[in-house]
Amino acid sequence: MAEIFDRKAGDYDDWYTRPLGALVDRVEKEPIYAYLDPHAGEHILDVGCGTGNFSLELARRGVKVTGIDISDPMLAKARKKAADAGLAIEFLHADAMNLPFGDNTFDKIVSVTALEFAPDLKAVLEESYRVLKPVGRMVIGLIGGNSLWSRHYEARAAREPDCLFRYARFYTLDELLAAMPGKNVQGKAVLFFGPDFDGTKVDEALAIEAAAAREGRTNGGFITAVSYKD
Repeated sequence: MAEIFDRKAGDYDDWYTRPLGALVDRVEKEPIYAYLDPHAGEHILDVGCGTGNFSLELARRGVKVTGIDISDPMLAKARKKAADAGLAIEFLHADAMNLPFGDNTFDKIVSVTALEFAPDLKAVLEESYRVLKPVGRMVIGLIGGNSLWSRHYEARAAREPDCLFRYARFYTLDELLAAMPGKNVQGKAVLFFGPDFDGTKVDEALAIEAAAAREGRTNGGFITAVSYKD
C-alpha cells in the first residue's frame, strides 16, 4: 500500500496551489477545525499525515503534533516543510492499524482523507481511539461516498491502472457515524460542488455549500465525524 502513496509524494502538494484545490481545502477544513477545536499545548496525533498539510497548520497554532504515515517519501517532504518553517513536529513511519503508542497518549486525534485506504474502517478507528486520552476527541474526515467526488474518483480508478483510488473505499456519512467508537458522535457533510467546478468562483461555491446545509444534505464530497472518549 505504501508504494502507491510514495509515487504521489513529489507532486501531492501541487493540488493546493490550484484554485479548485485551495477552495476544496478551505471547505474541508471548516468542519474539521470546528470539531477538533485545537488549543496551544495540546498533543494531537495526525493519522495519515501525508506531506503535513494539517500537521503544520496545527503546529503554527501552538499544538504539539505527532504525525504518522506509511509513506517515507511523504514523511520526508513533511519533515522538510516543517524544518523550513521552523516548526518542531515529530513525524513517524507507522501503520494506522497498529499505532506505536501506549493507551491514552494523545489529547486529540485527527485524520483527513487517509482512512479510506485502511482495510477495515472500524478496526482502524478503534486503534486511534485506543491511544486517545479519556475526555479526548477524535475527528475523522473522509471522501464522501455517493457523491460527485467519489464518482469522479471511481471513474478515474476504472480507467487508470495506477490510480491510487483503486485502493480506496468511499463511505457515506451514515457509515462513518456507525463506525465511530466513543460517545456523542456527530457528523457533517460538505463539498457539494463537483470536481469540474471553477475554483475561482468562491462566492458561488459557498452559496452552494450554504444551500446544501439548509437542505440537510449528507451526500457531500467530504464527510466529517467527531466522537469523545469516556
